[in-house]
Order: sequence, then C-alpha cells, then structure tokens
Amino acid sequence: MPLGHAPPESSLSDQFVGVEGDRFALPLIRSRWVRVNLSSTVFLALAILVVVVISVLRQPGNADLPKVAVFATLAWLSGWVLQGLAYGLVGWGSGYRVRGFTIGVLGIETVARHWPARVAFLTGLAASMSVVLLGCFYRLVDGGFQVPSIEVPSIEVPIDPIWQLSSVGLGEVESVWRTASWLCFLQVIGQMIPLPRTLGRQMLVASVSFVGGKLGVAGQVKVLRLLIDCFALGTLGFTIWLMNTGNQIAGVGWPLLMCVAVLLWVSSRWSDTMRTLEGLDAGRGDQQGRNRRTVWKTLVYRGRRWRDGRRVRHAHRVEQGEAVDAQRVDEILNQLHQQGIESLKPADRQLLERVSANLRKQRLSEADDA
Repeated sequence: MPLGHAPPESSLSDQFVGVEGDRFALPLIRSRWVRVNLSSTVFLALAILVVVVISVLRQPGNADLPKVAVFATLAWLSGWVLQGLAYGLVGWGSGYRVRGFTIGVLGIETVARHWPARVAFLTGLAASMSVVLLGCFYRLVDGGFQVPSIEVPSIEVPIDPIWQLSSVGLGEVESVWRTASWLCFLQVIGQMIPLPRTLGRQMLVASVSFVGGKLGVAGQVKVLRLLIDCFALGTLGFTIWLMNTGNQIAGVGWPLLMCVAVLLWVSSRWSDTMRTLEGLDAGRGDQQGRNRRTVWKTLVYRGRRWRDGRRVRHAHRVEQGEAVDAQRVDEILNQLHQQGIESLKPADRQLLERVSANLRKQRLSEADDA
C-alpha cells in the first residue's frame, strides 16, 4: 500500500494495534482511548539502580548521586513519553488507531500488527527520531554542540576517549543536561538494535516485508533471519576486537555486547518473526490502495468529525441548560404566585429577565417572518 493511505471506515476496527498478551507486564493506564502496560524489566532495572545508588552513596564524593539519579530517570522517562506520542500520532495520521502498547526499559515494545509495511516503518522511524531530537534539545540547553579540535597526539598530552570529549560530555557528571542528552542517544541506540520487541526489529521487518513482497512469507522469513544473523556476527566481531584491545564504547564493555550478539542469534529463530511478517501484509494493502483515502483527506475527515462532534456536544449542553432553566422558571413562578415578588432572590430575578428577553426576541423574529 502506498505511504499515506488509510483504510476505509469499515475496516478501522480491524486495523487496531492491540497490546499483546504479556504475562510479565503490569497495567499502567486503562482508559477508553489507550491502554499502556509496563514491562517487568522496568521494575528490575529500577531495583538495580536503587541498589547501585545505595551502595555507592556512602563513598566520598557521591553526595549528589541521588539527585543525579532522579534527574537521569526523569530524562529517561521523557524519552518514553515522546516515543509513545510520536508512535501514536503517526499511526493516527495514517488512518490507524493505536489502542495500546507495552513500555519496556528502552521504550515502546509493541510490534505493529495488521499495518502496512510502510506505515509500520514510519511509526518506528518517527518514534526513534523524536528521541534523537529530544537529545539534541537537551544538548542545546547545556550550551550547544562544541566540536572538539583534532590534534596530533603526543606522549606528554594524554588523549581522552571520544565519549569524554566536550562534544559528548559523558565524563562530566555534574552537567545534568549533558547527561540527559547522552541517555536519550543511548535509548535510541538500544532501540535501533534489532532485538525482539524493539523499534529496530519492527523497522527491519517492515523493510523486508515491503521490499520482498514477491518472495512470500517463507522467503521473507529467510531473508530476515539472514539479516539478523549478519548483524549478530558483526556485533560478535566488534566484541572480539574490544576484548582484545581492552577498550570500551561509551562505557559499555565487551560482556554486554557479547550478550547482545548471542540474543540476536537466538531470537532470529523464534516463531514471532513469522507472525510479525504475516501481520505486515503489504501486498493486500497495495491492491486496496485505490479505495483508500490519503493522509491529508483522513486528517480533514477527522477534523470535520471533531468539529461536528463539538457542535453536537455544545447543542446538547445548551438544550440541557434550557431544560434546567425551564424547570427553575416553573419553580420561581410558583413561588412568585404564593409568596410575592419580595421573596425572589436576585439570581431568580435575573433568570426571569433573561427568559423575558428571549421571549421578546422570539416574538419579534416571528413577526418579521410573518
């Protein structure tokens, strides 16, 4: 299906992206518009963070560590919120509703199902780019992007690793905005790795589904597994190089990268790969593209529906208010008949004057029409 086309009204209810049944996720938000689950890995990571902060807090020079940890957690949460907003807005703009998703350590975990491949790719790209822009904003608040000078290294002057230069600032913990920027970029890098239930896996599956539409699901599964295996082998080779040299990348050592490579290799054989490809049926969407609205028409249609609904709600409130006023007028007239005009309150008198003015306007308009 060409990008920017939405399903007809009758199929909107069949194109929802629901929350997958995850036994290890807890409900966080339940409403008529969206359902959000929180993965159990979030609580595990939070527990590890609390243990680390408590263990290191008693060491000298770490008195401000709890404040830095709280600010880093808030920066990480801002990346989650922006991912969810971008994911939902792009899906909504393409004519598909996001009824719910699961939030993991890196952000959105839900894999799009029953979406065209291009829309699934675009939602993942928008969610990841939103966090990149957030990291750039944090870096701009800190003072902008300073490009470090490239000089010939000498024996007397030690050369800091790239992640400790002033342009990145990972070695300066006292700069909270720089730390927040680094955390946002770290969140995006983690989402781009094609691990299960990440945006990178969703974008890779969508690309294979769209480009290899003529291969069928079986051929697409083989291509997808081959790509994931190649990525795993590349990560393994990079891990071996780090292990031999003893270097680190942004403070990440080779054991973590080794675990990522093994998980990539194992996850390429899981059954969710075929289920995801079956959900992204691009061929069927392309055949129905002529009968579907473009994104602009969808937005205009939804804008008109929102405007009409607002008018209906306003008319309902007006009618309800008139009904309440009519009931109150009856009570005031009975009180006036029984106790006299001196018993009326100022608010009651204003209501009678307003009703009288409306009746005079109505009679004048009827006289003009006659």
